[in-house]
Amino acid sequence: MHKDILDGISKTLAKAFPNCTIFGDERLRQGLKTPSFFLGLVECSTKPLPGGLTELKQHVEVTYFPKTQGDYQELWNIGTQTLSCLEQIPLADGSSARGNSRRCTINDGLLHIRATYRLRLKPTQQTALMGNMRRQTMTR
Repeated sequence: MHKDILDGISKTLAKAFPNCTIFGDERLRQGLKTPSFFLGLVECSTKPLPGGLTELKQHVEVTYFPKTQGDYQELWNIGTQTLSCLEQIPLADGSSARGNSRRCTINDGLLHIRATYRLRLKPTQQTALMGNMRRQTMTR
């Protein structure tokens, strides 16, 4: 599911910013081509829901590397456009996920955009619990 979130964000940003390179789960190297985005998963949590469902809460950070350093007008323009892009992203199963708590900040000349996605996961098959397993005796 985490990969689906990153893929959805990547597809949405690629469509909105065709001239930007998008990185994720990769190490950024010196000589980074700009303008570009780096996608990263930050914090993840789960909680049980009724009916055996589980809520997955995934925090995401998107960092924008501008073409021109020090152009804060460019950063704020990209920030508002990116916040709109992160409002709703497509998922692999054809559904979509809504980004909550979307916000952006500028730090050290880079734009940091954050969003939180909440997904309801269907129950998975449970494995046998320790009390339900058959006892096996070992012989020497």
